[in-house]
Amino acid sequence: MPLSPTLPGSWHTALAWGVAFTVAAFLAWLPRTRGERPRSDRPHTTNPLWRPRLPRLARQFSMFTGLPPLAIYTAAASLPSILIHRGSTSTTAGRMLFSYQLVSLTASSLRPLLTRGRHDQQWTAAGASVAVAGGFAVLASAPALSVLACTPLGLGGSACLVLALTFQSERADSSGEAAAPAGMAQSVGYLVAAAGPLLLGILHDSTGSWTLPLVVLVALGAAMAAAGYGAGRNRLVRCSAR
Repeated sequence: MPLSPTLPGSWHTALAWGVAFTVAAFLAWLPRTRGERPRSDRPHTTNPLWRPRLPRLARQFSMFTGLPPLAIYTAAASLPSILIHRGSTSTTAGRMLFSYQLVSLTASSLRPLLTRGRHDQQWTAAGASVAVAGGFAVLASAPALSVLACTPLGLGGSACLVLALTFQSERADSSGEAAAPAGMAQSVGYLVAAAGPLLLGILHDSTGSWTLPLVVLVALGAAMAAAGYGAGRNRLVRCSAR
């Protein structure tokens, strides 16, 4: 990583910066928790027997919850290996990973400001997904342009992840009903996200190349665009008891 050669303690100190950001985030969030009271004016809908009335929207919602973290986890875990396999030095690969994470952090911070007040976010979700697919396509076809690949990967992936998390509350009719679709989407979505990097790693080991895994990621980016276009509609996932 770029900070490792310049800091005392090598990579141990570089990784310790994550603790500083965690503490800063906690301190920034702490004042927002003061004075909050539990709400009891709405019935709770966390009963596992509740189910969505809109199965198609629910499937799109779940898929769009899982595919963005799959792309982010895969890029963060595999980007240095892909670049080194294509001829980059370990230092260059570390710098590219750092730039990817920096772009991702910036995108996740700015996305709420750019879409505030917009309930229909079909094209935002689809466009960010296409950016992810384009980033993986650049890595597959022109690895020398890794800088150009890191930018759309970071922008699109983080924007999709923030949108997916936002939809879990925006697509519910009330705060109580948000629990059922969010629980379903996170159960299915994060199972897909966790399995993705492992399966793509197995695919790389079996083929000895990153070309086919990157092609698969491009296809998953297209699927994410279709799911995001559906999940971004201004519709609600309502629940009803069986």
